[in-house]
Amino acid sequence: MRPKSKIQKGRRFENLINKEIEAGGLGRATRTPGSGSGKLKGDSFNNLDFLIEAKNQKTIKIQEWVRQAKQQAKIGNYDPQKWALVFRDPGSPEVNPEIYVTIDFYKWLELLKKESEPRIKEPDRNLKWDLKRLIADAKKVIKQIE
Repeated sequence: MRPKSKIQKGRRFENLINKEIEAGGLGRATRTPGSGSGKLKGDSFNNLDFLIEAKNQKTIKIQEWVRQAKQQAKIGNYDPQKWALVFRDPGSPEVNPEIYVTIDFYKWLELLKKESEPRIKEPDRNLKWDLKRLIADAKKVIKQIE
């Protein structure tokens, strides 16, 4: 069994992650009861599409942690490809830590693609005609009001 201080250190980090998710406007986030050992997997219970596995350890073991995150995502009714490993740089202070996220490369590319897609796409022919008519009608109404 782990000493209490290690458990508390992990809980503090999980709480910090959840606080930052909420502060980022991404909805409510709380620690997963039992830190993923029960039916709910992952370390953060939130509205995000990704299962979050949080690590706050002195020794960084990315390969081991990624395997754990993938396994948790597979078990926990998430998309097995949508996992995120969130870990603190052990050399950074615990008060204002440097935090990193590791995700699947192809999921990262999908996120970049979604971010780069134009918010307003070119209107199709019918929509273009409807918009022109709307503008013309609005100009008529404005003239009548003036």
